[in-house]
Amino acid sequence: MPKKRSLVSAGLICLWVATSAACPATAQEPDMNAVMQRDIKAIEELLVKGDHAAALVEAQKLEAAAKAQFGINHTSYAYALSVLATVYVTQGKFDEAEALVRRAIAIREKVLGDDHLDVAHHLTILAGIYRMHRKDAEAEGLLRRVLEIQTRALGDNDLTVYGTLMSLALACLAQGKREEADALRERAMSIMNNARGRK
Repeated sequence: MPKKRSLVSAGLICLWVATSAACPATAQEPDMNAVMQRDIKAIEELLVKGDHAAALVEAQKLEAAAKAQFGINHTSYAYALSVLATVYVTQGKFDEAEALVRRAIAIREKVLGDDHLDVAHHLTILAGIYRMHRKDAEAEGLLRRVLEIQTRALGDNDLTVYGTLMSLALACLAQGKREEADALRERAMSIMNNARGRK
């Protein structure tokens, strides 16, 4: 199980890095990615190797550096909190990880607004932590909020919405809501089929 958690957590960091690189930087953090990318990559490599202790040290340094450079109400600091949370997930410290991601989300909501896609992205990360901690009802609630934000911003047929629908289906299935899970999967597959048809 720890090795599986390490791979999942490394995947979460890759997802955070990819999202940050793909999305335009907010006005408040124009060069955060250039400054922190190298450190995040090093943490990711340590997690993949299974060196959780070293990854924790590096993630704590990243958090402290972001706090010193940007302050505690900046999205770059929120990003560092999310990376530290990922390391805690690899150690099975879900409560610590949850608290950090919640702080990161609160910062992003304050700076970017409740309905920003970046907020939705981090709500998805929190839902993933809930799923790993077997809090499927809580994950379902978050994913429903994510789905609302994404469909408003991206429309009903975006592949991002597909991913959220599949995650939501799994959260429902884990709670024994088979019919609802099947309906969500069917909706998701419709999006995927439409995307294939457009190619």
